[in-house]
Amino acid sequence: MKRQWLSTIIFLLVAAAWAGCGNNANSGNDGDSSFDPDDSGDFDDSEDDVDSEKGDDDDDDDDDVTEMPSDDDDDDDDDDDDDDVKDSELEDSDEDSEIEICEKLSTEIERVASKVMLLEDKSQSMNEDNKWTLALGAIDEMVTAYENDILFGFDLFARGAEVAEPDTENTWPGGIGGGASCAVGDAVIHDVAVGNADTIKNELGNWAPADATPLLLGMQNFLDPSYAPLFMEGDGDRYLVVISDGRDSCGANGQFDQRGGATAAELADVTQSLADIGVQTIVIGFGEGADPDQLNAIAGAGGTMFTEYLQANDGEELKAALSEIAEKVVASCEFEVGSFSEEDINFNQVMVSFDGAQVPRDDNCAAKTGWTWKDDSHTIIEFCDDACGALEGGFVDEVSVELACTEEEVIVVQVE
Repeated sequence: MKRQWLSTIIFLLVAAAWAGCGNNANSGNDGDSSFDPDDSGDFDDSEDDVDSEKGDDDDDDDDDVTEMPSDDDDDDDDDDDDDDVKDSELEDSDEDSEIEICEKLSTEIERVASKVMLLEDKSQSMNEDNKWTLALGAIDEMVTAYENDILFGFDLFARGAEVAEPDTENTWPGGIGGGASCAVGDAVIHDVAVGNADTIKNELGNWAPADATPLLLGMQNFLDPSYAPLFMEGDGDRYLVVISDGRDSCGANGQFDQRGGATAAELADVTQSLADIGVQTIVIGFGEGADPDQLNAIAGAGGTMFTEYLQANDGEELKAALSEIAEKVVASCEFEVGSFSEEDINFNQVMVSFDGAQVPRDDNCAAKTGWTWKDDSHTIIEFCDDACGALEGGFVDEVSVELACTEEEVIVVQVE
């Protein structure tokens, strides 16, 4: 099922004394604990801090804040109203509550869209069992269903360029000779873009299976930032989705050799190099000829939840595999929270939560647990491995971010 991530964000300027609340768990993470989406204790404790500190500062701030409650309010009210910021104020700002809303603004915001580069095998063997036609139909269905949620790009290996003199000793018994092309392009066929389905579908009809399987070289191209600049630049999670029906038959030197192309270790190395620059790789084996050792080497180093390759034996299974991938990667782990001036916001006092459970701050994802600022301008929050897994797994219904403005104001950003 396609997901719609365009959400209404509510900015609430709340009269409350923040005074150190953000330093509780989000000023940094020592890596000793991991995020548990079912544990809401930290979030509630932080709200207690906000309420208690607000009470301490009531006398000092009485002239500055409109209609703040008095200190002689019933003690029982404090317990009942602990969750006013999270529940009453976000869901129904007209209800009476302990914390007075000074101003309410609404806007719209999107998750930072994921980028998916489809790298399709165009070797001669894709002619067998109608695999080429079935693959094009599965890709067509995927990009049509998710074109408004994912930025898709498209590339092929091989690309059918001129090759060196044939090596007759390495001719396939089935007919591909030593002159089979191992060439790959010097620029991606179609870089990523939103609403790219028609462009990709039209491109699919311009190619037919031929030549060898330069899998290593096809993946290696994406180590060059200029090969697919839109895919490599900017924000958003990047995924290289490889579909192959065989094994590499070209190696690093680009010479066809059906008896020994790239090794599984070489494919794992290039996959790890891609992961090091922020490109995660997912691989599908299509048909009976897929090489489990090579494809699992790629999957194991790909940096995703798909640590083993996905096997698809026919067109319907390929469609199912691509749909499963799309459902996972569409849940981007980056959120754009807007632009705020450093004069107005204390970026060290930020509280992030999933469904009321506080997510720890994890600068640069060092502990692979919580969240970190993605950019120096503090406009995008990135969720690290454990927290990202909770989002991708569909375990989170609401993401909220509380930013301290001054000692008397808090901005709450909520995504549902």
